[in-house]
Amino acid sequence: MWAFIGSFDPVGIYDSLMAQALFHQPELPAQATKVFRFILAPFGATTAGYFVLQYFIAANAFAKQEKWAYNAILYAFFLWFITDTTLSFYHQAYFNIWMANIPALLLTAPVFLGTRKYFQ
Repeated sequence: MWAFIGSFDPVGIYDSLMAQALFHQPELPAQATKVFRFILAPFGATTAGYFVLQYFIAANAFAKQEKWAYNAILYAFFLWFITDTTLSFYHQAYFNIWMANIPALLLTAPVFLGTRKYFQ
């Protein structure tokens, strides 16, 4: 959806918080909005491809308890989490950590911790 609607959030909360954090304004400047809408097209396409790949790993190799599948999903998640969190801190975009990273960690931690014993 990001690629088509040009925003992470159809009601504008994310965009507003991003404008405040990066531009100290209530709304994104027009040029920033244009760049943001553009960059979400390839980013959205890449994300869609990533989740299709994750689905096929989970539905096949993960379901068969192949250890490489567990490791692939775990390492991919933590690579994203560490990189995204670090860059959010660097850019002082703390809203992203609260809106995306922490909820993702809380939702996926039980999956990783609860299934680990099946992949030894």
